[in-house]
Order: sequence, then C-alpha cells, then structure tokens
Amino acid sequence: MFRSLLIVAVGSLALGACASTSQGVSSNDMVSSISPVPADSGITREGGGASSSGASVSSGFVYPAIGSAFAGTRPETPYVMQASGEQPYWRSNAEFYELDGEIHAEFSLIAADEAPLRADLRQAPDHMVHGYRRFVSTESDGARISAAYQAGPCVDGMGVERGFFTSIRINDTIYEGCARETGGQWDWSRDLLTRFDAILICLDEVPDALAAVDAYSPTPENTAVRVLRADHQRFECVIVNEDQRLASVRELDITEVHLNEGRTIFTRVPIDEGNACLSEETIINSAGDELGYLVHDLCQNPRTHVEGPLEPGES
Repeated sequence: MFRSLLIVAVGSLALGACASTSQGVSSNDMVSSISPVPADSGITREGGGASSSGASVSSGFVYPAIGSAFAGTRPETPYVMQASGEQPYWRSNAEFYELDGEIHAEFSLIAADEAPLRADLRQAPDHMVHGYRRFVSTESDGARISAAYQAGPCVDGMGVERGFFTSIRINDTIYEGCARETGGQWDWSRDLLTRFDAILICLDEVPDALAAVDAYSPTPENTAVRVLRADHQRFECVIVNEDQRLASVRELDITEVHLNEGRTIFTRVPIDEGNACLSEETIINSAGDELGYLVHDLCQNPRTHVEGPLEPGES
C-alpha cells in the first residue's frame, strides 16, 4: 500500500496542566472548545496551534504488513473513553459499539449538583476531519451533547497524565478535562506520550525515517522504537530510559514483525489527504502547539476505536 507524507517540522513535547471548567456558552455550534476548528467557524482556541513552516517535500513509502502483523482476536472488553474534570467535579464514560455499519457510544455523565445523564451518541459529520474525535447525540428531543477528544498530554487534577484533552458540551454547559482509553484492542500508541522522547530520538537517528510504527519495553531499563525509512526499510532503536541514551540501532529483517505493528503510525508530518485508507489524529500540548500525528490505517483495521467484546461464536 502506497502512501504519501509531507515533510515539515513540528515542535517538541511540552507538558502542562489541563484545566477543567464549566461555563455557559451562547454559540449553537457543538464544537470542542479545546480542539482545532476551521478558520471560519467563529471559534478560537487560546494559545493557537503552532503551524509548521518550511518547504514541503513529498515522499511515498510502503509499509511491510506481513502475515500476522495486523492479526489478533477480538478483545474481551469493550473500547471505552473515560473522562473527568474538576471545578466542578464531573466524570463521563463513552462505551463504543457498531450498529448497522455506524459507530455509536453509550454515553453517561455525572456532574456535581446535576442529575446523572445517559444518552446514545454517534460519530459527528466532522469526526476526525480537523484531527480530533467528536461524537454527538442521536436523539433530537433530548439534551444536545457533543463529546470531543483531542490527543495530547493532559494532566488531570490529581497530577496524572492522560492521553487526551476532552471537552463535553451538554446543551449550553461545557465540561473540560482529561480522558483516557480503556479496553478494546491494545495499540502501542496508547503509550506514545510516555515514550515520546525515545521515539523522537529514533526518528532523528535513522536517516530518512518517516514514521514510528511500534514502541515497546524489551527490558525495564530500555525502550525499543521501530521506525520506517523512506526506502521502505524498518529499523529498531534501543534507548536507555535513565539518561535517554541511544544504545543500538539495527535494520529489521522482513520477518520481524510484531502483532499490530503499524496498526497506528506516529509521524511528525501531516499525511497526504488523498489516501482514503488513512485517518489522521493531531496531537497537541496544553498551549495548542502541534506535536505530531497519529495515523490510523482503516483499510488494515476498519474497526479502529470500535472493537467490542467477543460475540457468541467469535474467536
């Protein structure tokens, strides 16, 4: 499968606190207040995204999806996005499932001094269009709900780093906080933020490296990162965790493929919009600066973010 990437520069990772607020809004647009939005939407985000600069260069590559690289049984637990925030305290749960070819979520929210809320959500028409996930209520006579999830290092009220910023709008009230993924099919990108520095080291070390396709811990002391080069070769870097020192780099044999390797790709550049197989998710920091992109291969894994428990007779 051929893909094209635009080679541009993206800023370095910076961690920051993720504020959680609830406020009234007058706009009828149910758009996340912490996510990138179209320039003509009338909605702005404090801090502004740091756009890339410099000339763009196109370079195609093939990912060597071999044998069982994308194989695996369906998970025994559903895929869930758990979110919470402070001032006032609130928490929400979105359990995803597929119905008649469409992605839905059983959504619940509990907030201080508010009645518990339950609703069915579906993917919004602009889901992932601007680099973040968004789901909206399906019932026209119920509460107007918009749940947006933006990938990035969000630090919650307890000082714990989560993988997503979130903005939940219930009618004219916005709840902002952090979210994390649970259940479903495991993906290496869930540990992306804890291995971010090691990933950048390997991408910088391997000439013409375009994307990271896997990261794992071969030992408690080391992190291994696999990257794909422009000539379609894959390399593995071993980084010492204590001082973020590169220990070794080697070219991988074509048979050395991990389960679900390449199921999600991390790149510091935006992908070519002409590839229908790829869905791109933007990673930002608390200031709104773009840190990179998670690219989901929908052709290899059409059930991305939907995998639920095993059905009777499945394995």
